[in-house]
Amino acid sequence: MERIVECSAGLDVHRDTVVASIRDLRGKRERVTTRTFETYPDALRSLGAWLKESGAQVVAMESTGVYFLPVYRELRREGLVVWVVNAAHAKNVPGRKTDVNDSAWLSKLAMHGLVRPSFIPDEELETLRMLTRLRVQTVSEASRTKNRVIRVLEALGIKLAGLFSDVLGKSGRNVLRAMLEGNKSPTEIAALVDPRMAKKRPSIERALSVLVHADAKWMLLELLQTLEGIEQRIARLDGRIADKLSRYASDVELLRQIPGLSDVSIAAVLAETGSDMSLFPSAKHISSWAGLAPGKNESAGKNKRTRVLRGNPWLRTMLVQIAWVVSRAKRSPWAQSFARWARTTGSVKKAALAVAHKLLVAVYHVLKDRIYRPQQPLPLTDNQRQRRIQRALANLKELGVDVTVAPLPG
Repeated sequence: MERIVECSAGLDVHRDTVVASIRDLRGKRERVTTRTFETYPDALRSLGAWLKESGAQVVAMESTGVYFLPVYRELRREGLVVWVVNAAHAKNVPGRKTDVNDSAWLSKLAMHGLVRPSFIPDEELETLRMLTRLRVQTVSEASRTKNRVIRVLEALGIKLAGLFSDVLGKSGRNVLRAMLEGNKSPTEIAALVDPRMAKKRPSIERALSVLVHADAKWMLLELLQTLEGIEQRIARLDGRIADKLSRYASDVELLRQIPGLSDVSIAAVLAETGSDMSLFPSAKHISSWAGLAPGKNESAGKNKRTRVLRGNPWLRTMLVQIAWVVSRAKRSPWAQSFARWARTTGSVKKAALAVAHKLLVAVYHVLKDRIYRPQQPLPLTDNQRQRRIQRALANLKELGVDVTVAPLPG
Protein backbone atom coordinates (compact mmCIF):
# COMPACT_ATOMS: atom_id res chain seq x y z
CA MET A 1 0.00 0.00 0.00
CA GLU A 2 1.13 3.53 -0.75
CA ARG A 3 2.16 5.56 2.30
CA ILE A 4 1.32 9.23 2.67
CA VAL A 5 3.34 9.75 5.90
CA GLU A 6 6.30 8.01 7.52
CA CYS A 7 5.13 8.44 11.12
CA SER A 8 1.50 8.33 12.22
CA ALA A 9 -0.40 7.93 15.46
CA GLY A 10 -3.73 6.39 16.37
CA LEU A 11 -5.80 7.13 19.47
CA ASP A 12 -8.42 4.93 21.10
CA VAL A 13 -10.36 7.40 23.23
CA HIS A 14 -12.39 6.29 26.25
CA ARG A 15 -14.02 8.22 29.04
CA ASP A 16 -11.12 7.92 31.50
CA THR A 17 -8.19 6.84 29.33
CA VAL A 18 -6.64 7.34 25.90
CA VAL A 19 -4.62 4.53 24.33
CA ALA A 20 -2.08 6.00 21.88
CA SER A 21 0.00 4.08 19.34
CA ILE A 22 2.76 5.60 17.21
CA ARG A 23 3.74 3.79 14.02
CA ASP A 24 7.19 4.85 12.75
CA LEU A 25 8.78 3.73 9.44
CA ARG A 26 11.72 6.10 9.49
CA GLY A 27 14.17 3.46 10.77
CA LYS A 28 15.29 0.13 9.37
CA ARG A 29 12.04 -1.53 10.32
CA GLU A 30 8.56 -0.57 11.41
CA ARG A 31 8.20 0.29 15.09
CA VAL A 32 4.88 0.54 16.96
CA THR A 33 4.91 2.09 20.44
CA THR A 34 1.78 2.11 22.58
CA ARG A 35 1.11 4.08 25.75
CA THR A 36 -1.96 4.77 27.87
CA PHE A 37 -2.79 8.24 29.22
CA GLU A 38 -5.53 9.50 31.51
CA THR A 39 -7.98 12.10 30.23
CA TYR A 40 -7.21 14.76 32.84
CA PRO A 41 -5.86 18.04 31.39
CA ASP A 42 -2.27 17.48 32.58
CA ALA A 43 -2.25 13.95 31.15
CA LEU A 44 -3.56 15.20 27.81
CA ARG A 45 -0.76 17.77 27.70
CA SER A 46 1.70 14.95 28.31
CA LEU A 47 0.08 13.01 25.45
CA GLY A 48 0.46 15.98 23.11
CA ALA A 49 4.09 16.49 24.09
CA TRP A 50 4.88 12.79 23.54
CA LEU A 51 3.26 12.77 20.09
CA LYS A 52 5.10 15.94 19.11
CA GLU A 53 8.47 14.65 20.35
CA SER A 54 7.93 11.39 18.48
CA GLY A 55 7.42 13.29 15.21
CA ALA A 56 3.86 12.11 14.51
CA GLN A 57 2.87 13.70 11.19
CA VAL A 58 -0.81 12.86 11.54
CA VAL A 59 -2.92 11.69 14.49
CA ALA A 60 -6.13 9.73 13.86
CA MET A 61 -8.95 8.98 16.28
CA GLU A 62 -12.59 7.97 16.05
CA SER A 63 -15.43 10.33 16.93
CA THR A 64 -16.51 8.63 20.15
CA GLY A 65 -19.41 10.68 21.48
CA VAL A 66 -18.14 13.82 23.22
CA TYR A 67 -15.08 12.15 24.76
CA PHE A 68 -12.87 12.99 21.78
CA LEU A 69 -13.43 16.77 21.98
CA PRO A 70 -11.03 17.61 24.88
CA VAL A 71 -8.38 15.37 23.32
CA TYR A 72 -8.85 16.96 19.90
CA ARG A 73 -8.64 20.51 21.26
CA GLU A 74 -5.49 19.83 23.30
CA LEU A 75 -3.66 18.19 20.38
CA ARG A 76 -4.64 21.01 18.05
CA ARG A 77 -3.16 23.50 20.52
CA GLU A 78 0.09 21.54 20.26
CA GLY A 79 0.07 22.18 16.51
CA LEU A 80 -0.50 18.53 15.54
CA VAL A 81 -2.47 17.45 12.47
CA VAL A 82 -5.47 15.64 13.93
CA TRP A 83 -7.95 13.55 11.95
CA VAL A 84 -11.28 12.68 13.51
CA VAL A 85 -12.50 9.77 11.38
CA ASN A 86 -15.84 8.07 11.02
CA ALA A 87 -15.83 4.84 13.02
CA ALA A 88 -17.89 3.08 10.34
CA HIS A 89 -15.30 3.96 7.67
CA ALA A 90 -12.46 2.54 9.79
CA LYS A 91 -14.44 -0.61 10.49
CA ASN A 92 -15.20 -1.23 6.81
CA VAL A 93 -11.55 -1.27 5.72
CA PRO A 94 -10.72 -4.95 5.09
CA GLY A 95 -7.69 -6.70 6.55
CA ARG A 96 -8.04 -6.01 10.25
CA LYS A 97 -6.80 -8.75 12.57
CA THR A 98 -8.48 -9.53 15.86
CA ASP A 99 -5.24 -9.19 17.83
CA VAL A 100 -4.56 -5.62 16.74
CA ASN A 101 -5.78 -2.95 19.12
CA ASP A 102 -7.80 0.02 17.90
CA SER A 103 -5.07 2.64 18.27
CA ALA A 104 -2.49 0.63 16.29
CA TRP A 105 -5.04 -0.08 13.57
CA LEU A 106 -5.97 3.60 13.28
CA SER A 107 -2.30 4.57 13.02
CA LYS A 108 -1.92 2.16 10.10
CA LEU A 109 -5.03 3.45 8.32
CA ALA A 110 -3.88 7.05 8.70
CA MET A 111 -0.37 6.24 7.47
CA HIS A 112 -1.76 4.83 4.21
CA GLY A 113 -4.58 7.37 3.79
CA LEU A 114 -7.32 4.76 4.08
CA VAL A 115 -9.53 7.03 6.20
CA ARG A 116 -10.52 10.64 5.71
CA PRO A 117 -10.78 13.40 8.33
CA SER A 118 -14.25 14.60 9.28
CA PHE A 119 -15.36 18.24 9.53
CA ILE A 120 -14.74 19.43 13.10
CA PRO A 121 -15.78 23.02 13.94
CA ASP A 122 -13.49 25.46 15.69
CA GLU A 123 -14.12 26.38 19.33
CA GLU A 124 -16.33 29.39 18.51
CA LEU A 125 -18.50 27.40 16.15
CA GLU A 126 -18.58 24.46 18.57
CA THR A 127 -19.92 26.80 21.28
CA LEU A 128 -22.64 28.07 18.94
CA ARG A 129 -23.48 24.49 18.03
CA MET A 130 -23.83 23.51 21.70
CA LEU A 131 -26.12 26.49 22.32
CA THR A 132 -28.42 25.80 19.36
CA ARG A 133 -28.63 22.09 20.20
CA LEU A 134 -29.43 22.94 23.82
CA ARG A 135 -32.18 25.26 22.56
CA VAL A 136 -33.71 22.44 20.50
CA GLN A 137 -33.73 20.18 23.55
CA THR A 138 -35.18 22.93 25.75
CA VAL A 139 -37.98 23.64 23.27
CA SER A 140 -38.78 19.91 23.26
CA GLU A 141 -38.88 20.01 27.05
CA ALA A 142 -41.35 22.91 26.90
CA SER A 143 -43.55 20.96 24.47
CA ARG A 144 -43.58 17.94 26.79
CA THR A 145 -44.57 20.14 29.74
CA LYS A 146 -47.41 21.69 27.73
CA ASN A 147 -48.67 18.22 26.84
CA ARG A 148 -48.60 17.25 30.53
CA VAL A 149 -50.76 20.27 31.39
CA ILE A 150 -53.29 19.34 28.71
CA ARG A 151 -53.38 15.72 29.89
CA VAL A 152 -54.06 16.79 33.47
CA LEU A 153 -56.87 19.11 32.31
CA GLU A 154 -58.43 16.33 30.26
CA ALA A 155 -58.16 13.90 33.17
CA LEU A 156 -60.03 16.41 35.36
CA GLY A 157 -62.74 16.82 32.72
CA ILE A 158 -61.82 20.44 31.90
CA LYS A 159 -62.40 20.50 28.15
CA LEU A 160 -60.39 23.53 27.07
CA ALA A 161 -58.30 21.88 24.35
CA GLY A 162 -61.18 22.00 21.86
CA LEU A 163 -61.92 25.67 22.59
CA PHE A 164 -58.43 27.21 22.36
CA SER A 165 -56.06 26.84 19.44
CA ASP A 166 -53.33 27.03 22.11
CA VAL A 167 -54.45 26.17 25.63
CA LEU A 168 -51.25 27.74 26.95
CA GLY A 169 -51.46 30.88 24.88
CA LYS A 170 -52.22 34.28 26.39
CA SER A 171 -55.98 33.75 26.83
CA GLY A 172 -55.57 30.13 27.91
CA ARG A 173 -53.07 31.06 30.61
CA ASN A 174 -55.30 33.84 31.90
CA VAL A 175 -58.12 31.32 32.27
CA LEU A 176 -55.91 28.74 33.98
CA ARG A 177 -54.41 31.27 36.38
CA ALA A 178 -57.83 32.60 37.39
CA MET A 179 -59.16 29.04 37.83
CA LEU A 180 -56.22 28.09 40.07
CA GLU A 181 -56.57 31.24 42.19
CA GLY A 182 -60.15 30.15 42.94
CA ASN A 183 -61.61 33.59 43.70
CA LYS A 184 -63.63 34.05 40.50
CA SER A 185 -66.71 32.40 39.09
CA PRO A 186 -66.67 30.56 35.73
CA THR A 187 -68.52 33.52 34.19
CA GLU A 188 -65.88 35.98 35.38
CA ILE A 189 -63.08 33.72 34.22
CA ALA A 190 -64.64 33.29 30.75
CA ALA A 191 -64.71 37.08 30.39
CA LEU A 192 -60.90 37.17 30.57
CA VAL A 193 -60.40 35.71 27.11
CA ASP A 194 -59.62 37.75 24.02
CA PRO A 195 -62.65 39.65 22.60
CA ARG A 196 -62.27 37.69 19.36
CA MET A 197 -63.30 34.60 21.34
CA ALA A 198 -66.50 36.18 22.65
CA LYS A 199 -68.67 33.54 20.95
CA LYS A 200 -66.84 30.79 22.85
CA ARG A 201 -67.35 32.30 26.31
CA PRO A 202 -70.49 30.24 27.10
CA SER A 203 -68.63 27.03 26.17
CA ILE A 204 -65.63 28.08 28.27
CA GLU A 205 -67.95 28.74 31.21
CA ARG A 206 -69.41 25.23 30.82
CA ALA A 207 -65.92 23.69 30.63
CA LEU A 208 -64.90 25.40 33.87
CA SER A 209 -67.92 24.20 35.87
CA VAL A 210 -65.87 21.32 37.27
CA LEU A 211 -64.92 20.79 40.89
CA VAL A 212 -61.10 20.78 41.00
CA HIS A 213 -59.56 19.41 44.19
CA ALA A 214 -56.57 21.04 45.90
CA ASP A 215 -54.00 18.44 44.79
CA ALA A 216 -54.94 18.93 41.13
CA LYS A 217 -54.60 22.70 41.48
CA TRP A 218 -51.18 22.28 43.09
CA MET A 219 -50.08 20.01 40.25
CA LEU A 220 -51.26 22.40 37.54
CA LEU A 221 -49.60 25.34 39.28
CA GLU A 222 -46.30 23.41 39.47
CA LEU A 223 -46.48 22.57 35.77
CA LEU A 224 -47.22 26.17 34.82
CA GLN A 225 -44.30 27.44 36.88
CA THR A 226 -42.05 24.80 35.32
CA LEU A 227 -43.17 25.86 31.84
CA GLU A 228 -42.54 29.52 32.56
CA GLY A 229 -39.08 28.67 33.86
CA ILE A 230 -38.32 26.76 30.64
CA GLU A 231 -39.56 29.67 28.52
CA GLN A 232 -37.30 32.05 30.43
CA ARG A 233 -34.42 29.66 29.76
CA ILE A 234 -35.24 29.71 26.03
CA ALA A 235 -35.24 33.52 26.06
CA ARG A 236 -31.80 33.55 27.73
CA LEU A 237 -30.52 31.04 25.17
CA ASP A 238 -31.84 33.22 22.33
CA GLY A 239 -29.92 36.19 23.71
CA ARG A 240 -26.73 34.15 24.04
CA ILE A 241 -27.09 32.75 20.53
CA ALA A 242 -27.68 36.26 19.13
CA ASP A 243 -24.41 37.40 20.75
CA LYS A 244 -22.50 34.50 19.20
CA LEU A 245 -24.10 35.14 15.80
CA SER A 246 -22.63 38.66 15.67
CA ARG A 247 -19.48 37.00 14.30
CA TYR A 248 -21.55 35.81 11.32
CA ALA A 249 -23.56 39.02 10.74
CA SER A 250 -22.89 39.15 6.98
CA ASP A 251 -23.78 35.45 6.57
CA VAL A 252 -27.02 35.90 8.50
CA GLU A 253 -28.05 38.82 6.27
CA LEU A 254 -27.42 36.71 3.17
CA LEU A 255 -29.36 33.71 4.49
CA ARG A 256 -32.35 35.86 5.43
CA GLN A 257 -33.00 36.26 1.70
CA ILE A 258 -33.87 32.56 1.41
CA PRO A 259 -37.65 32.21 1.86
CA GLY A 260 -38.59 30.16 4.90
CA LEU A 261 -35.45 30.72 6.98
CA SER A 262 -35.92 32.58 10.29
CA ASP A 263 -33.22 33.81 12.65
CA VAL A 264 -33.64 30.67 14.79
CA SER A 265 -33.23 28.31 11.84
CA ILE A 266 -30.34 30.35 10.40
CA ALA A 267 -28.49 30.05 13.71
CA ALA A 268 -29.10 26.29 13.78
CA VAL A 269 -27.91 25.83 10.18
CA LEU A 270 -24.79 27.97 10.61
CA ALA A 271 -23.92 26.18 13.85
CA GLU A 272 -23.87 22.83 12.03
CA THR A 273 -22.30 23.80 8.68
CA GLY A 274 -20.24 26.86 9.50
CA SER A 275 -19.87 29.67 6.97
CA ASP A 276 -16.84 28.31 5.07
CA MET A 277 -18.27 26.27 2.20
CA SER A 278 -14.80 25.54 0.80
CA LEU A 279 -14.77 22.56 3.20
CA PHE A 280 -17.41 20.93 0.98
CA PRO A 281 -16.36 20.41 -2.67
CA SER A 282 -19.93 20.67 -3.97
CA ALA A 283 -23.59 20.87 -2.96
CA LYS A 284 -23.78 17.09 -3.39
CA HIS A 285 -21.09 16.60 -0.74
CA ILE A 286 -22.81 18.75 1.87
CA SER A 287 -26.16 17.09 1.09
CA SER A 288 -24.61 13.66 1.68
CA TRP A 289 -22.90 14.90 4.85
CA ALA A 290 -26.22 16.23 6.18
CA GLY A 291 -28.08 13.01 5.39
CA LEU A 292 -30.33 14.59 2.77
CA ALA A 293 -29.04 12.61 -0.20
CA PRO A 294 -30.28 9.12 -1.07
CA GLY A 295 -27.88 6.26 -0.57
CA LYS A 296 -26.27 4.82 -3.69
CA ASN A 297 -26.72 1.10 -4.29
CA GLU A 298 -26.23 0.22 -7.95
CA SER A 299 -25.71 -3.31 -9.22
CA ALA A 300 -25.59 -4.54 -12.82
CA GLY A 301 -26.67 -1.13 -14.04
CA LYS A 302 -29.77 -1.08 -11.85
CA ASN A 303 -30.36 1.29 -8.95
CA LYS A 304 -31.69 -0.62 -5.96
CA ARG A 305 -33.85 0.91 -3.28
CA THR A 306 -31.85 2.43 -0.41
CA ARG A 307 -32.55 4.39 2.73
CA VAL A 308 -31.52 8.00 3.26
CA LEU A 309 -28.10 8.31 4.88
CA ARG A 310 -28.01 9.13 8.60
CA GLY A 311 -25.72 12.12 8.17
CA ASN A 312 -26.04 15.02 10.60
CA PRO A 313 -29.34 14.41 12.45
CA TRP A 314 -29.46 17.90 14.01
CA LEU A 315 -29.17 19.69 10.66
CA ARG A 316 -31.45 17.28 8.82
CA THR A 317 -34.19 17.49 11.47
CA MET A 318 -34.12 21.29 11.45
CA LEU A 319 -34.31 21.49 7.64
CA VAL A 320 -37.14 18.94 7.45
CA GLN A 321 -39.10 20.94 10.05
CA ILE A 322 -38.59 24.07 7.95
CA ALA A 323 -39.73 22.12 4.86
CA TRP A 324 -43.02 21.18 6.56
CA VAL A 325 -43.63 24.84 7.43
CA VAL A 326 -42.80 26.32 4.01
CA SER A 327 -44.84 23.62 2.23
CA ARG A 328 -47.97 25.07 3.86
CA ALA A 329 -47.08 28.75 3.61
CA LYS A 330 -48.92 30.90 1.11
CA ARG A 331 -46.89 32.20 -1.83
CA SER A 332 -43.93 30.10 -0.81
CA PRO A 333 -41.65 29.11 -3.71
CA TRP A 334 -41.16 25.75 -1.99
CA ALA A 335 -44.88 24.91 -1.71
CA GLN A 336 -45.23 24.15 -5.43
CA SER A 337 -42.16 21.91 -5.37
CA PHE A 338 -43.50 20.10 -2.30
CA ALA A 339 -46.86 19.48 -3.99
CA ARG A 340 -45.19 18.20 -7.16
CA TRP A 341 -42.88 15.80 -5.33
CA ALA A 342 -45.68 14.59 -3.08
CA ARG A 343 -47.71 13.77 -6.18
CA THR A 344 -44.92 12.05 -8.10
CA THR A 345 -43.49 10.06 -5.17
CA GLY A 346 -46.80 9.38 -3.45
CA SER A 347 -45.25 10.31 -0.08
CA VAL A 348 -45.35 13.63 1.73
CA LYS A 349 -42.38 12.54 3.84
CA LYS A 350 -40.24 12.08 0.74
CA ALA A 351 -41.46 15.44 -0.52
CA ALA A 352 -40.43 17.09 2.77
CA LEU A 353 -36.95 15.52 2.47
CA ALA A 354 -36.68 16.79 -1.10
CA VAL A 355 -37.60 20.34 -0.05
CA ALA A 356 -35.12 20.13 2.85
CA HIS A 357 -32.44 19.08 0.32
CA LYS A 358 -33.26 22.08 -1.88
CA LEU A 359 -33.07 24.41 1.13
CA LEU A 360 -29.62 23.10 2.02
CA VAL A 361 -28.45 23.50 -1.59
CA ALA A 362 -29.70 27.10 -1.52
CA VAL A 363 -27.80 27.70 1.74
CA TYR A 364 -24.64 26.21 0.23
CA HIS A 365 -24.70 28.41 -2.87
CA VAL A 366 -25.59 31.57 -0.92
CA LEU A 367 -22.67 31.11 1.46
CA LYS A 368 -20.29 30.09 -1.32
CA ASP A 369 -21.23 32.65 -4.00
CA ARG A 370 -22.20 35.41 -1.51
CA ILE A 371 -25.39 36.12 -3.43
CA TYR A 372 -28.91 34.69 -3.44
CA ARG A 373 -30.28 33.65 -6.80
CA PRO A 374 -33.96 32.65 -6.63
CA GLN A 375 -34.61 29.25 -8.11
CA GLN A 376 -35.92 29.54 -11.66
CA PRO A 377 -38.28 26.84 -12.98
CA LEU A 378 -36.68 24.68 -15.65
CA PRO A 379 -38.34 24.72 -19.09
CA LEU A 380 -40.63 21.77 -19.73
CA THR A 381 -39.34 18.96 -21.88
CA ASP A 382 -41.52 17.51 -24.65
CA ASN A 383 -42.29 14.44 -22.52
CA GLN A 384 -43.29 16.59 -19.54
CA ARG A 385 -45.52 18.72 -21.76
CA GLN A 386 -47.26 15.65 -23.19
CA ARG A 387 -47.81 14.17 -19.73
CA ARG A 388 -49.41 17.40 -18.55
CA ILE A 389 -51.71 17.45 -21.58
CA GLN A 390 -52.73 13.82 -21.03
CA ARG A 391 -53.36 14.43 -17.34
CA ALA A 392 -55.53 17.50 -18.09
CA LEU A 393 -57.53 15.56 -20.70
CA ALA A 394 -58.05 12.68 -18.26
CA ASN A 395 -59.35 15.11 -15.61
CA LEU A 396 -61.78 16.66 -18.10
CA LYS A 397 -63.00 13.21 -19.18
CA GLU A 398 -63.74 12.32 -15.53
CA LEU A 399 -65.91 15.45 -15.38
CA GLY A 400 -67.87 14.31 -18.44
CA VAL A 401 -66.27 16.69 -20.92
CA ASP A 402 -64.84 15.47 -24.23
CA VAL A 403 -62.47 17.88 -25.93
CA THR A 404 -60.18 17.87 -28.94
CA VAL A 405 -56.80 19.53 -28.66
CA ALA A 406 -54.63 21.07 -31.34
CA PRO A 407 -51.33 22.95 -31.06
CA LEU A 408 -51.46 26.73 -31.27
CA PRO A 409 -50.08 28.24 -34.50
CA GLY A 410 -46.50 29.43 -34.28
